[in-house]
Amino acid sequence: MRQSAISFESKGLTLEGVVAFPDGDAGSLPGVVICHPHPLRGGNMDNNVVLSVAHALVEAGFATLRFNFRGVGNSEGEHTEGKMESQDALSALKTFRSWPGVDGKKVGVAGYSFGSRVVLETAGIHKTSKAIVLISPPLQAVESTPLKEGKRQVFIIAGDQDRLVQSEGLEPALDGFSTRPELHMVAGADHFWGGFEDQMAPKVCRFFAEHLK
Repeated sequence: MRQSAISFESKGLTLEGVVAFPDGDAGSLPGVVICHPHPLRGGNMDNNVVLSVAHALVEAGFATLRFNFRGVGNSEGEHTEGKMESQDALSALKTFRSWPGVDGKKVGVAGYSFGSRVVLETAGIHKTSKAIVLISPPLQAVESTPLKEGKRQVFIIAGDQDRLVQSEGLEPALDGFSTRPELHMVAGADHFWGGFEDQMAPKVCRFFAEHLK
């Protein structure tokens, strides 16, 4: 795996990220942008779930971009509880779609926890990403998302012991989607996925392989 630290602009701020590619020259690859969990609870682009998904995707032949939202790590700015983080995600997506070695027509987005909430609330992401994965998404964000009205392919994965996001309510919440997302519940996993990363990441890869390759 080849990794490179990068920076990109988001509404006048410079954000940091890491782009990763499989070893060797594979031409123009499908790609995935990964959005990290809540920064006020320790979330950043080096979170265990973010890293597990990024590494698994690269091994499966994808390019990835993981990045720090504003106010996290060396990214400029301050945390805004999702208000401007949506712009950060859009900027990351725009940057990655034009990145050398990435097929801009085959780019998806994955969000974990707070990152999935940002994805759910940002209509621009729904329009410009080819496929979306939501890892441990907050139930309230799933119920209120404008993604309900679209036709984008969506995969939701959560632990059946995740009390933080009320994962038991996800199944009935999907009835309101015009294109019903695929839902997979992992037995025994909680919100933080400790010890269950190897059950989660391959399923994320399988979905993106079906819809981006």
